[in-house]
Amino acid sequence: MNYYLYPLRFLTPVHFGDTSEGGSLETISLTLGSDALFGACCHEISHDTGLLQSFIDSVKEQHIVLSSLFPYCIDNGEYQLYVPSPIMQIDLKELPITTFEETKRIATEQKKIKKIDYIRALQLQNFSQYIEADTSQKHMPSFGAKQTSAQVNMRGEKSQPYYVGNYQFMSHTGLYLIAGFNSATSRELFEGILEVLGLSGIGGKRSGGYGKFELADAPIELEAKGMYTDISALYELIHNKQGNMMCISACVPTSDEVAILKQGSYKLQKRGGFVGTAGSMTQVKRNSYYVVKEGSVCPKALVGQMLTITGSSLPHPVYRNGMGLWIGVDYE
Repeated sequence: MNYYLYPLRFLTPVHFGDTSEGGSLETISLTLGSDALFGACCHEISHDTGLLQSFIDSVKEQHIVLSSLFPYCIDNGEYQLYVPSPIMQIDLKELPITTFEETKRIATEQKKIKKIDYIRALQLQNFSQYIEADTSQKHMPSFGAKQTSAQVNMRGEKSQPYYVGNYQFMSHTGLYLIAGFNSATSRELFEGILEVLGLSGIGGKRSGGYGKFELADAPIELEAKGMYTDISALYELIHNKQGNMMCISACVPTSDEVAILKQGSYKLQKRGGFVGTAGSMTQVKRNSYYVVKEGSVCPKALVGQMLTITGSSLPHPVYRNGMGLWIGVDYE
């Protein structure tokens, strides 16, 4: 399988809702999960049932594998690519600690690491050195700014004001995704959908113009000697099948894989929201589900599963991509 990186440059603010804490319109996320990206792709091509089924089957059979969207920035012409910081538990008993002061120092370092949501791919590749580095080197750049806009609901008898959160990326920043293909046909299928999707946008509030994007660069193939340092690091990480594996997609394990998940360090995220039909402004609330959060670490990669959400109130089946994409991490 060949893997490619797609850097997205956003032309408008984005609204990526976060339903893990209740899902108010003011609560937003910096990134977008692979399940939501897949859902947006399906919605975009839902008018063509043959194309839609072909895309669903390609992802389900892993002819196409997708990561979630993660931030990048361009510094002096170099792409700096960020990945989730691993969710991990470090046993202090196994560390060579000789004094109480040393115990406090290590505990403080671990707390600071847990507050860092994303690190560069190069730092993850050398994660042991990253943990031992000075605190001043452990930081994440600003990719943009969170904003809140006031809007008014005019559908009822009385107007009701409400607030919507959005994120505005800076000109040299954006989000990227990794996609793997088993053939040129699969790649052509996905790239055609992605191009059209950029015109209509991803995320919420697209009717207000949010979420429109274009490719900041041509698709970049992951290679051992890539044109950027983090490209080479990602290549090594995605082909590293030894030791612990870290999830870079929104994965939904099968019942047979739950036992493996419990052996790792992981978090679950709730997914809720509404779905619509192409050509209709009507939105219907769908059932919630849970995914394994990006950055979760397991002793081996989980395959995951494709979800089909049905219900009496839904006009059609709703598909969500719970297939896993994992990279190898060494920190023991």
